[in-house]
Amino acid sequence: MRKLIYTALAATVALSMGCAITNYPTIYDTRGAVENEVLDSYYDKAYLIPSSQIATTYTDGSDELFTLATQTWQGDRRLFTYNNFDPSSTVMFLSQTYCDPNRTDDCAIATAWDPDLPDAYPHGAAGGLNDTDDPFDYVYDSSCSGARSLSLLLSVETRIGECGSGIWADKQAAGFEFSLLEKADFRGLSVYHLPIDSSVMSVTLEDVEGNLTQAPIYGQFNGYITDELNLIVPVGPNARYQQRWLANYVANFGTAINVNVTYGSMNTTFRVNVQDAMANADRI
Repeated sequence: MRKLIYTALAATVALSMGCAITNYPTIYDTRGAVENEVLDSYYDKAYLIPSSQIATTYTDGSDELFTLATQTWQGDRRLFTYNNFDPSSTVMFLSQTYCDPNRTDDCAIATAWDPDLPDAYPHGAAGGLNDTDDPFDYVYDSSCSGARSLSLLLSVETRIGECGSGIWADKQAAGFEFSLLEKADFRGLSVYHLPIDSSVMSVTLEDVEGNLTQAPIYGQFNGYITDELNLIVPVGPNARYQQRWLANYVANFGTAINVNVTYGSMNTTFRVNVQDAMANADRI
């Protein structure tokens, strides 16, 4: 249920796009002899298990972005975002196992440096004067598979839903929204139908100067939620108009945006940075 509402909001804003994690909290090992010891995975990439899995389907296949992380003993991380692409759109979700044969990590769409500041470096990174981290200081590789789906980069200060944070605090509202969903058939599966249109959802964008803009929603987008609470979003022709509007917005107001989303009785705000809003227009 918790996964459902977040995916509803995230997918509504993303609408045929993808997202990468560019900022993440320090990972601790609570199972070792030393309690809350910083987990050192400098030479191995750890799979960040998402609170929900989102796949978008196109005429040429399906995309699902996932993020791996390395971490030093100081608590600094490097985050790598890859694409789980399947041309048949049948293997849409990773099984979240270390040896998943469908997981490929040979080309990172986005690579972000995420130092643990200012605690790890009281005087700034490497002795410098800047002890704040830009959550969007990522390197974008447009040649990688899935780059054409990557338009929104999210910065998270904590794991989604951790300690009752954010939108999960109102579990009663989440339960109510879930109860309104109807069952439907999608590719032979019995799934929940998640309608996404202006009658149930609104999106407000805020630029760095505090200007507020109401984003239009062109027609209806549809999401389908499996019994495992994974979300599938088929991308239709109206997504092209959505992307064109976003590209025009970015040209006028910049790429750094605070996004406030209301879906039914649920509401949340998160930070995004837009990367190539029209990258996947040729797939629609």
